[in-house]
Amino acid sequence: MAIPILQRARRQLTREVGLGEEAFTHLYQQHLERVFNYVRYRLGSEEAEDITADIFARVWARRRDYDPGKGTETTWLWAIARNAVTDWLRRHRPLQVELSPDVAAAGDPLVEVDQEEEWQRVRLALEHLPAVDQEIIALRFGAGHTNRMIATLTGLSEANVAQRLRRALRSMRAYLHGDDEL
Repeated sequence: MAIPILQRARRQLTREVGLGEEAFTHLYQQHLERVFNYVRYRLGSEEAEDITADIFARVWARRRDYDPGKGTETTWLWAIARNAVTDWLRRHRPLQVELSPDVAAAGDPLVEVDQEEEWQRVRLALEHLPAVDQEIIALRFGAGHTNRMIATLTGLSEANVAQRLRRALRSMRAYLHGDDEL
């Protein structure tokens, strides 16, 4: 606890602002995979690489705007990531979110077809959820965030995140088992 306070005080005294190159590099290395997975969950595989690159380009371009008094570097990064995804969704308004399996099993065409069909069913189940629940699922399973971090990022309470996640998964499960009423 004393170290962040000391760092904050040092920055204020030396008028050091923004995010330094070393801090950016660390943030990039620590969060690249999680940001990519989050974007893939929200927008699909085709857009994930480009949007992830755009997110880190935005972080780099705005590095001088980072204010440690307003939150951690991680929270700042995820706010930019969520805004980038929201911007893309507003511009494109996709009717379908394309999720695809990471790797097909041993190149067997029948297995690939089965996996693709399963992913299509999961995608449809996700589309039936409210946008906030889609976001929570992407942050939890795509980015691997805890409920506490999701609460921080979304402005919901931790209990509300847990409750919404349970309900969303229950709804998806019901949809996948043939009950179309979510």
